[in-house]
Amino acid sequence: MTHRVYFLNKLHDGADPAAYEAWIRTGDYPVARACPAILSYDVTRIESTLDGTGTPSVAYLEVLEVTSLEEYQAAVATPEFEKLLGEWSEFVASAEAIHGSVLE
Repeated sequence: MTHRVYFLNKLHDGADPAAYEAWIRTGDYPVARACPAILSYDVTRIESTLDGTGTPSVAYLEVLEVTSLEEYQAAVATPEFEKLLGEWSEFVASAEAIHGSVLE
């Protein structure tokens, strides 16, 4: 069964979105995508609500397909990922982390 992890992120006030996106490409993606517990990983910049009214509640959506939740949690407990999460928290003020199984 396919399992996914999602992060719904808001940046710190004053955080530069361009700097965050550059860090994703040069710091986050290389480490995360090399992790055997992560099968795929993409970050999406949220630009608008679908109907164009209102303001989205988050600025970025991270979607990870993982081998299992347990293997993913073990991977992010390593010093390499702890460093990565420290860098991530310099940009991200709040995140809702959720997970679930894909219906097939």
